[in-house]
Amino acid sequence: MKIEKIHNALLTSKLLLFTVVFVFIAIRLYSIGVQWDNFSLWGCLLIQIGIAFFLLQLNHVFNITQQHTFLPAIFYLLFIGSNPDFYSDPKGSIAALCIGLCYYFLFDSYQKPKSQINALNISLLLVLVSLLSPWFLFFFPVFWIGFYRFQCLNFRVFFANLTGFVIVYLFIFTWSVFQGDRNIFFSLLPHFDSFVIRIPDFTVLEWITYGFLLIICFFIGLYLYLSNISERLWTISILSYFYISSFFIFVFFFLQSEYKSSWGLIISVPLAFLTAHFFSRSNKRSVHYLLLLFFLFFTVIGIARYAGA
Repeated sequence: MKIEKIHNALLTSKLLLFTVVFVFIAIRLYSIGVQWDNFSLWGCLLIQIGIAFFLLQLNHVFNITQQHTFLPAIFYLLFIGSNPDFYSDPKGSIAALCIGLCYYFLFDSYQKPKSQINALNISLLLVLVSLLSPWFLFFFPVFWIGFYRFQCLNFRVFFANLTGFVIVYLFIFTWSVFQGDRNIFFSLLPHFDSFVIRIPDFTVLEWITYGFLLIICFFIGLYLYLSNISERLWTISILSYFYISSFFIFVFFFLQSEYKSSWGLIISVPLAFLTAHFFSRSNKRSVHYLLLLFFLFFTVIGIARYAGA
């Protein structure tokens, strides 16, 4: 009986949420140290906390976990808080925020054939973040899959999704002409010549962490398959799409390990929802104990990483 009470407290406790946020901020402030004038570190801190609370709003609006739980935000802060490399990655933080916003516009398009505005917003966000790293243009097919799965893909939505690319680069071209320097335009065009598949370069702790997450993803995928009948179609559609996008991000994570910090920040968004739903929906005592081990695992990993940093 005691484990059930602990489990319910972990799901719905505001105290736990604000404790995790407080610890997250305290660790960041300690990491900043004397670099109080480093706006990049402050920017990462504010963006990542903003993402955590945005995930709560996303869960509230679309009722993803079907329960009043704070686990999506807690898990996101737990994932990124256990890795000090994420503290100084503004590009990855901005990219994770943009991907989160894209999820919002995609879910808002569910069974809405006239979702051109949402498709355009997704396109604009992906193209703008691709100016930081061109690999994010590969997310376009991932969101096309999402439009198809959410029964809103048609010619108008597809065309609107491509229009964002034209708008951004037309603006850049106009600006470069106005400045009398066309090199501005050509320098910002996507360049994929540096895309080289390399052997993953991870530390032992990174192999342990992401290997553990892959195992958890496997069981979550099995759970989604087995619970396909008992869950609502809406919930299964969102969670299965999170699963597809997580697989896609994991592929890039292992193929482009030099950008592992950015990919790690991004993949934490869908993983936070997948794990939150898994741990909040099951009433099995074994899952309740697994949730405690989950928290303990990332706490130990975080301590080990900070000790070795």
